[in-house]
Parts: sequence; structure tokens; C-alpha cells
Amino acid sequence: MKNPHLFLLLLLTGAVCFAAGVVAEKAVAPTADLESRIYRKTDARKGGGDWGSIYTYTGEGTPTVGTDSVLTAELEFLPGKQLQPPHQHANEEFQYVIEGGGTWFLNGKETPIQRGDLMYAKPGDLHGISNTGTTPLRFFVFKWISKGGPKTLPPAMPAKPAG
Repeated sequence: MKNPHLFLLLLLTGAVCFAAGVVAEKAVAPTADLESRIYRKTDARKGGGDWGSIYTYTGEGTPTVGTDSVLTAELEFLPGKQLQPPHQHANEEFQYVIEGGGTWFLNGKETPIQRGDLMYAKPGDLHGISNTGTTPLRFFVFKWISKGGPKTLPPAMPAKPAG
């Protein structure tokens, strides 16, 4: 080879590119499926805001045997509060009322809720929950995206309630 510096530069560039590829692959590699376990409330991550609080047991993006992503959390909304307005996403979702009362919004219809009520929303269904009562509203949410299922909504889905 006529220019040993060029050869050395090419060799170093190749090594750096290989190392960057290995690092990038590890950064995007899916995490292992969730293992069987017992979750204590002390294990949950606590968060919140002026709307109330959330205890997250499994965060979005946690894979299980049957899901690419699962979220499990207990939320408490203060009177007159909600986390977000009615919305839609690619997840299937259940919400179960533990205590208090409020209103569910599901596909253009508002329904009063109370302790023991359960709501299910299919992917793409416009839904939300708010505390329209005078005491805190506590509920449990379980939402997931199945393995092999769509990760986003198709662009044709409506973004706002009809009416």
C-alpha cells in the first residue's frame, strides 16, 4: 500500500463504525418480557400534578409475553380535575373505579361513573375520565398493545368527538 496513513485511517473508521453499530443495536434491542412477580404499592413510581397523583406499576413500553407494551397504574383525580381531555390511541384500555365518582367520555357520550364501574375502550375509540364529583376519584388503568398489533392509529381516524 502506497499510503500507510490512509490504510490506518480506513481501519480505524471501520472499527469505530462497527462499535457504533453494536452500541446502537443494544440501545434499540427490545427489553425482555416482564417476569411473573408481585407488585407492592411501594414498588410503584409515584408522580402527579395539580390534577392529582399516579402510581405506575408497569410503564408504557413494558413488554409481556403477549404484548409489546403494557401500562398498569392507579390514579387519583382531585375534584374538578382530569389528566387529559378525551383522546385516542392504539392501545386497548380498561379503567376500573376504586372509589369516588365522575364522568367517562366514550365515543361522544358522557356517562356518570361510581365505585365498581368498569370501562373498556378499543384502539382508536375516543375516551376520557374526569372527576366531576366532590371527593377524590381513584381508579386503576390497564392498557396494552398486543404483539403484532398496530402501534399507531391510521391517519383517517377522527381526532375530535362528533357534534
